[in-house]
Amino acid sequence: MGHRSGFESSERACGVADPHLSIEPVRTLRPPVILVGMHRSGTSLLTAVLREFGLITGFSLNNEESAFFHRLNLYIERATGGRWDDPEPIVRAHADAHLLQHIVRHLKKEVTSPKIILYLGVRRFWRYRSLERVDQPWGWKDPRNTFTFDFWRRVFPHARVIHIYRHGVDVAASLRAREVNSRVQALSHYASTRCRTLSGAFGLWRAYVEKAFSLQPEGGEHAIRHVRYEDFLASPEQTVRTLLDFCELPVRPDVLRRITARLKPRRAFAFRRDPELRAFYEEVRDDPWMIRLGYSD
Repeated sequence: MGHRSGFESSERACGVADPHLSIEPVRTLRPPVILVGMHRSGTSLLTAVLREFGLITGFSLNNEESAFFHRLNLYIERATGGRWDDPEPIVRAHADAHLLQHIVRHLKKEVTSPKIILYLGVRRFWRYRSLERVDQPWGWKDPRNTFTFDFWRRVFPHARVIHIYRHGVDVAASLRAREVNSRVQALSHYASTRCRTLSGAFGLWRAYVEKAFSLQPEGGEHAIRHVRYEDFLASPEQTVRTLLDFCELPVRPDVLRRITARLKPRRAFAFRRDPELRAFYEEVRDDPWMIRLGYSD
């Protein structure tokens, strides 16, 4: 557990309270719950579960993502020159105080504008009129949050974070399958040459988990929860109860039973059933992050 994050220095250099950032944060009745994690790691599954218990996750959902916050994450990518599969420029952008301030100012402007109806939906918008007045647990999911969180925490300084992670070989295999086999993905501007190989996809997994474990919410360790995908599938009730308490959501036994019944534990460690993936696992099992996360045994 002594591995030092490669993202740690830039994170700490930027700090939670940036003296160069003269922008007042948005004060909300409830802090947002921001869900982060590598693509194909269970972020959609976990968000769907929390939504069933009452977490507001946004209107016009696509793959359990709020279109409103997804669009703003894409704005951050364009402004920094980064992409979901090339996130390093997003990290480097924190060294540019002018760019940092420009992005945070834009995010604040958007989330305090009437455009928030695209997140809340018409009914909730007419009830609350702004995010500041929302009195229910709320948040949003986007794997990109892993790298854009350092911008968002300057907009919502009391934000809480839920990070879900999964075995690196299973993630790499799932990403490669999506990039190679999906015609829709191949024609999309989200298509990734990097993730068309196991090694490329695995390297991206490493970058995401490394960054996620370096995140420092203002509330410290009390404001972040790390969820192991395989443990979630094996012991869903325990995991869900812990997260409901974290999100301040009520436990609903009927919903809990329904969710537990439909989960598929067989999806954990799927690589073991594929000779090619087992061979790849032998190549990467000694990776420091595989060891740290308990995936090297």
